[in-house]
Amino acid sequence: MGFNKIVAVSMTELFVQQIENMILSGELAIGEQLPPARELSVKMGVSRTVISAGLVELEKLGFVEIRTRQGVFVCDYRRNGSLETLIAIMRYNGGAMRKNEVKSLLETRDAMECLCLRLVCEKNDVAELEKLSPILDSIRDARNADEAAERVFSFHHELAIMSGNVLLPLLYYSFKTQGEYLWSLYCKRSGVKKLYEIKLALFSALMNKDIDSAIEQTHRIMDVAKNDLGFYGA
Repeated sequence: MGFNKIVAVSMTELFVQQIENMILSGELAIGEQLPPARELSVKMGVSRTVISAGLVELEKLGFVEIRTRQGVFVCDYRRNGSLETLIAIMRYNGGAMRKNEVKSLLETRDAMECLCLRLVCEKNDVAELEKLSPILDSIRDARNADEAAERVFSFHHELAIMSGNVLLPLLYYSFKTQGEYLWSLYCKRSGVKKLYEIKLALFSALMNKDIDSAIEQTHRIMDVAKNDLGFYGA
């Protein structure tokens, strides 16, 4: 049995996370100039080396812009961000999600999954699709909502792999924590049986190559969730 070395979070990472949180919470507004590195160093009790390295990382993430001889300014991360920025947003506030974030996630998931389903139907025969059966069985046999949510994620992630699109599995995995969180909430409300029945219906549509039905089911589930954002988001 192997044991991995426990590595403490660095001061630079802590600095980056604090500034991220201040930007995402609105405490630091878009266009606002950060204090000079010397002042930040004193206020936050870290070295200027930590500040400099952290600001470079924040610029890579699209949260700030470093302007030579002018200073550091908060950016609109929606315009300047990347997939790493998305991960940082999802990490914000311990994984808790606000209504607008839940709505955005559902809209994106809807588009991604419909594309995924079309590609899966085009590129896989019944024998390949049948490989999803054990995952479906594991959803049915889940002991609780969290376990069921993990297995639903596995079901959709496997579909993303089967789509043949290189990016879809990576994009889908970037939503893993939040996707499982939302499915878990749904399951706690409706039960494991209902969640299993929904995925079984989707699987049946795919097996029958009925892409219109598969997409309609996906739209319906997402619409129900978007109409009930108060349950899923703060």
